[in-house]
Amino acid sequence: MTHIKSAVLVLIMMMLFSLIFFYASMMSTVSRARDDTQRVLDSFCIEKAVVIYDSIKNGNKQMVSGTYTTEFMAKIADELGLSRTGNTGFHRSGSDIIFQYTNPLTANLKNDTLSLTMDFEIVMPINFAGQKVTDMRVPLKVESIYVLK
Repeated sequence: MTHIKSAVLVLIMMMLFSLIFFYASMMSTVSRARDDTQRVLDSFCIEKAVVIYDSIKNGNKQMVSGTYTTEFMAKIADELGLSRTGNTGFHRSGSDIIFQYTNPLTANLKNDTLSLTMDFEIVMPINFAGQKVTDMRVPLKVESIYVLK
């Protein structure tokens, strides 16, 4: 009887460890995606600020807010090795989607400050026994601000 209790206890502990490792893996993926997106967004913000500053130096005083989603998604797909469909970027491992970016990037120029904000959602599939159970959706927000001098 004690062998059965020991086996059940070991099984329960292994299930708990499995859940803990799964959670750590998902949080690591989310953290890595947020950090990589922030790095690419900062680079993109500097590029756009240089273009805007050059335009202002050349006499264009009418800089307006804009949406740079297409350009940014092309840059993030290139730098992070994502597959792209429209304004959605996918990171794949074989045929499985590990995560995907959705939602556009918005830009504002106000008082000589360029602000780029990307509200996006990382969608990661949850698999069990080789079958997709559901999707885990994690909303994130990344912002980059550049003050024109």
